[in-house]
Amino acid sequence: MIGVRVPASFYRGGTSRGLLFRAADLAPYAPSTRDAIICAAMGSPDPDGRQIDGLGGGVSSLSKAAMISKPGKGFYTKILRELGDEWKLPGVKWADDAERAAHPRNGWDIVYRFGQVPINSTTVDWGSTCGNMLAAVGLFALHKELIDPASFAKKKLKYKKTILLPVRILMAATGKRATVTLPLDKVRRNGVTTYELSSKDDTSISGVPGQAPGIQVSIPLDSSPLPTGNTRDTLEIDGKSISVTIVDAGLPTIFVHASDIGVGTEQMVQNAAALDQDQDLHARIETIRRQAAQLTPKLAADFCSSAPKVLLVHEKTPYTSSAGKNILAEDMDLLVRPISVGQFHRSIMATALSAIAVANAFPDSIVRETSGARTSHQGAQKDAQLTINVGHAAGTASATVELDKGQPTSIVFMRTARRIMEGSVDIPRSVAQRWGEPYADYFESSKRLPYKKP
Repeated sequence: MIGVRVPASFYRGGTSRGLLFRAADLAPYAPSTRDAIICAAMGSPDPDGRQIDGLGGGVSSLSKAAMISKPGKGFYTKILRELGDEWKLPGVKWADDAERAAHPRNGWDIVYRFGQVPINSTTVDWGSTCGNMLAAVGLFALHKELIDPASFAKKKLKYKKTILLPVRILMAATGKRATVTLPLDKVRRNGVTTYELSSKDDTSISGVPGQAPGIQVSIPLDSSPLPTGNTRDTLEIDGKSISVTIVDAGLPTIFVHASDIGVGTEQMVQNAAALDQDQDLHARIETIRRQAAQLTPKLAADFCSSAPKVLLVHEKTPYTSSAGKNILAEDMDLLVRPISVGQFHRSIMATALSAIAVANAFPDSIVRETSGARTSHQGAQKDAQLTINVGHAAGTASATVELDKGQPTSIVFMRTARRIMEGSVDIPRSVAQRWGEPYADYFESSKRLPYKKP
C-alpha cells in the first residue's frame, strides 16, 4: 500500500542517471529513513540486481540520487540546527553557510549532496560525488528556479544569441566547487519572458544516443591533486611491486597499468557484465583500492564503497565500441577502463575523466607515460592547456586541464543533461515513517515551502 509521496525529478546527467530531490523535501525525515525512501524509489534492495521495483538500472551509473538546495535557504536549515547532529544533512558542516557561500570568488549558488544508491542494500553512500550528474544539477537548479537567469542576462554574458549562465555548485561531500555553464535561450510567451535550455543540439558524448545542448563543467583545483605528494607510489600485491598514480580531482582515483594486474586489450573493452563475473580480477582490484587508501590518513578516513576509484590504463589501440563503432588508435591518446562500486563501468565517469586530465599534466605519472601528450601552447608559462582524448568501452571522451607554470589549476569538459520526469515517487508507509515529535507535525504544517513553485 502506498503511504507517502515525495516530490522528485528523474534526470540524466552525462552517462549517469538518478533521482534529484529538493533538500527540503527530505529534511523532515531521519537520515536512515531518507536512505530507505531513496532506496525504495530506486528499487533497492534487489538480490537479482535489476532494481525491478524502482527507477534504478541495476548498475552503479544508473543508481544515483542527490539532494539539491540553495545555501542557507529555507525553514529546514533552522529546524535542522534545532534538531542537532543526529538529523543533519550529509556533507561538510559549512555547506549551508550563506555568508561563506556569498563570497564573489570562492562562493557557491547551489549545494549538491550526492548519494550513491546501493543495488542490494538500504544504506546510501553520501561520501563521494558524481561529476556526470553535475550537468543535471545545474539544469535542475534552473527548472526549480534556484537560480535567476535574468540577473546574468543583464550582464550580457552572451555568445551570439545564446546566454551563458554559470552556476556555481558546492559538492558537499568533498567541499570542492564546480561551475556548470548552461546555454540558455531567451523565450517570450504571452508577454512573459523566460529562460530555457538552448534548443541547439550541438554536443554528443559516447554512451548517450543522439545530441543535446552542450553544458560545460569546470572544476578548479583548490589544493594539490596528489594526495600522497607523489606522482607514483608502489604497492605490494601478491608479492609483486605495482606502480600506481593517485589523483584527487574531486574524488580520489587510482591509476594502474592494466598489464600489471593481468588485463589485456580484449578485456579493456569487454562487456562489463562478463568482466564482473571475474571474481579473481575484482579481488585484485579491491586489494589495490584498500592498500592505496592506507597511504595517507585522509585516504584511509574517506575510504568507502565508491572512493577511491580504480582506473586501468592501456596504450592506445583500435577496437570496436559497445555501440558497434570502430574506434581508431589515432582517435585517442590512451585506452582506459574504470571500476566503480565493484563494477566495471560501461563508459567513463566524469570524475575519472577529470582525474585523467590532471594526471596527464604530471610527466612521471602513469597516465602521461602512456599518453605521451604535450601542452597545446608550447613554452607558455601561464594559460597553457593540455587536452587528452580517452578511449573507453563506449567510445571516446576528452577533457582539458588548464596549467599555470606547469601546474594544473582547473579541469574543463563537456556534458549533456536532460530532465526525464518530474513529479513524485510513491513510497510504502512502512518505509517512510516520520521520526519524532513534535517535528513531524511541524513539518506537515509548514508545508515545506522554502522554494518558489516551478
